[in-house]
Amino acid sequence: MQAVILAAGQGKRLFPFSVTKPKPLIRIANKYILEHNLNNLVGIIEEAIIIVGYKKEMIVKQFGDVYKNINLIYVVQAEQKGTGHAVLLAKPYIKGKFLVVNGDDLFSRQDIENLARHDYSILVDYREDTSAFGAVVIEKGFVKDLVEKSKTFISHYVNAGLYCFQPVIFNILENISPSIRGEYELTDAIKIIAQRESMHAETVCGYWIPVGYPWHILDATKRMLEQNHSTLIKGTIAPNAKLSGPIVIGERTVIEENAFLDGNIIIGTNCHLGKSCVLKGFAAIGDNTIIKENTLLQNVVIGQNCTIESGCIISDSVLGDDVHVSANIQFANKEGSGSIKVNSNGNFYNSGKEQLGAFVGDNCQVTRNLVPGECVGK
Repeated sequence: MQAVILAAGQGKRLFPFSVTKPKPLIRIANKYILEHNLNNLVGIIEEAIIIVGYKKEMIVKQFGDVYKNINLIYVVQAEQKGTGHAVLLAKPYIKGKFLVVNGDDLFSRQDIENLARHDYSILVDYREDTSAFGAVVIEKGFVKDLVEKSKTFISHYVNAGLYCFQPVIFNILENISPSIRGEYELTDAIKIIAQRESMHAETVCGYWIPVGYPWHILDATKRMLEQNHSTLIKGTIAPNAKLSGPIVIGERTVIEENAFLDGNIIIGTNCHLGKSCVLKGFAAIGDNTIIKENTLLQNVVIGQNCTIESGCIISDSVLGDDVHVSANIQFANKEGSGSIKVNSNGNFYNSGKEQLGAFVGDNCQVTRNLVPGECVGK
């Protein structure tokens, strides 16, 4: 079996992290989004056609031609003409029934296997609020209609962006018209398939984790760390450091005296946590990162090659790679009541969260305190 992975978009709403890398190379729990999905495809497919565009060279360099016995073929979508156009680019390589995977989101192996049982299928999820997603009308387990981001209620089921098709879909894609956005939409082809064939709607059984905004990196990391229930220590832990919870610590990482780690935590290789550091809640710390003494981190994602000087307090925040935070800096994570708005490159997005810190992109230096929802990037 084969899969088509859609990985060409820029992901502007993920500023500041999408400035320096494509969305599939955003790390969730110390693994790339694309890496998570490829891991869950191992043994189900033999070949993946990855549709690339924005910063395509980075994806090709990272994954090469083969990943764990999955042959990888890269096809460039030079212009962003929609998801239907992206899937159509894979036509010359498809040999039979195939999966289509939205390369920006995380999908469980269980749900991938459930879809792969059918000739035509779509993954759906039940949501009380469907306004941000495409709604799927279902009757007796089969798709009857799809409606994109309707302001009126259509259905509680939303399109999760994971599909299984027979090659007949290409004939339909070649004949659809562009949408009002000027793009060729995969969902328009699915509507036609649903009228002609039996298209199964499989409800999420494992997980579907969209990653579209900066705070979704926190949500996704928390969810993925919750999948781990065991502790694995490969580094060096001081005798009086205290660890509680499922914690993974990589090789050559050193945890110094009186450090306290409590929660779902993963720390990469060759890291250093100074004396009396505290990590609480959930945390993902990338390789080669140094966290100096008396620092408090809670519910954070920290990239690779970062340095956090002593006495910092950082909560509910994401730092990219190669970030330096000066001593005694605080990232505030609450401002009165109500949802915190995230200022992403001049665009304000409602996070839906009353507690949220800041987002710092790659290669930045932080020399002042940051306010809730602040994005810092080059």
